[in-house]
Amino acid sequence: MNSSDTESHSQGRQSLVQQPGDFPAAAVLQAYGKPKARQDRSVSSVTVVYYPGAVLWACIESLLAQPELVELILVVNGIEREGRLRLQALAQSEPRIRLIIGQGNIGFAAGCNRGASIATANRLAFVNPDCVLAPGTFGNILDVFDAKPQAWLVGGRLQHPDGREQRGGRRQTMTPWRVFVELIRLDRLFPNHPYFARLHDYENTPIGEAAEVPMISGAFMMIARNHYERLGGMDDNMFLHADDVDLCIRVGQHGGQVWYAGHVPITHHLSTSDVSRTFVEWHKTRSTSYYFIKHFQRLYPRWTLSGISVLLWLRFAILALRALPTDLPRSLRRWIRRRHD
Repeated sequence: MNSSDTESHSQGRQSLVQQPGDFPAAAVLQAYGKPKARQDRSVSSVTVVYYPGAVLWACIESLLAQPELVELILVVNGIEREGRLRLQALAQSEPRIRLIIGQGNIGFAAGCNRGASIATANRLAFVNPDCVLAPGTFGNILDVFDAKPQAWLVGGRLQHPDGREQRGGRRQTMTPWRVFVELIRLDRLFPNHPYFARLHDYENTPIGEAAEVPMISGAFMMIARNHYERLGGMDDNMFLHADDVDLCIRVGQHGGQVWYAGHVPITHHLSTSDVSRTFVEWHKTRSTSYYFIKHFQRLYPRWTLSGISVLLWLRFAILALRALPTDLPRSLRRWIRRRHD
């Protein structure tokens, strides 16, 4: 780990205490205590943090309540001063928390790789800071690995706080054609034709058990550490977005399978980070275009990939123009506040 990274350890442990304004978190630490995880079911959890919302503290508490957790690695790409001090104090009181901080915003994929590089458990769980896990989540995911030896990557059922399934938790393979269908909604013209099937499956028949799927979401996923290392981790060229679908494709290329645990709910609170929408959409467009060239340049004529890229950037331009009136003043206030932080 770089000298700029900080790992915080200490002896002793105390319960998390909510502060005013925190996102409500289940008080489950006392119920679980701190049981010793069996070595073959040990989990290192990696969470990349970038100016998160208050749900971060509920996320941390729900992760620490998982009996299989041996360490929670928080890669802090950016956070307000108050939050940074609170994280450092928390790491001093909870020996399982390890902080990597001071590297600046290196992106999601690179942050996951940085956290995985110091992990010690057999399994790696990548959990977004806006996810809250139910008791027993890790155990249920590990049961899928035990029952399905070919499973390399397993995700859960992403859902809104009200229990509705979110899109992205289970998807078809993200190809240039499927993205084209999504962009201009060809599925509305041919709703029952398999050639015009949508990318996301959340509107299809619900799955309440473990099932093999082409792709899952990087908001929550678990993989064996040796498999992650064999894959070379996430692609650092994808600063934000598309890193999860890229990982799913490479799992298949290496002979592994991707599984979706429909019986394991993951409550995902969207849009909690204090970040410019234009910034997010720019990186999403760039990463998606890169992903298509990386995986499909031998399967599609170059002009088709260029055409899809043009459509993606046109979509970005439209979204950026729409967001400009609100995004620009917010970004300016954000920059002034963080400059003096």
